[in-house]
Amino acid sequence: MRSMRFQAATRFPRHRWRALCGALIVLAAGPAPAGPPPPPPDQGAAPAPVLRAPPPPVYTPNPPPPVIVPARRNPSDPPPLPIAMRVLYAPFYVTGLVLRYGVYYLLVAPLEVLGRTLDYGVDGGVDPDPHASSR
Repeated sequence: MRSMRFQAATRFPRHRWRALCGALIVLAAGPAPAGPPPPPPDQGAAPAPVLRAPPPPVYTPNPPPPVIVPARRNPSDPPPLPIAMRVLYAPFYVTGLVLRYGVYYLLVAPLEVLGRTLDYGVDGGVDPDPHASSR
């Protein structure tokens, strides 16, 4: 039994023994003696100011939008058409729009595309990218 204790004690490194002994000596010595008390504060001096966070910003709502007054009609301008006249005129207005844009998109636009194709070729005048992969 004694031999095991001796072997265990010799395995413990010396620097740990020294550290343990030093810690025990420091703890046994007790606290260091206190020095003289600090001088009393100056009675005439103002206390240190207390720092506080600034107050939050005051919420002010946006002003209301300005009132827009419609402009007066010029007396020489003709009055708007009555509802009955607008209803009668609407089919003719739609017919005019269909003829105008129908003729453009059915006749003029295809002819323009054909003209560009003949001028620039199918590729549109742009050389193919040599780095692009061929599919």
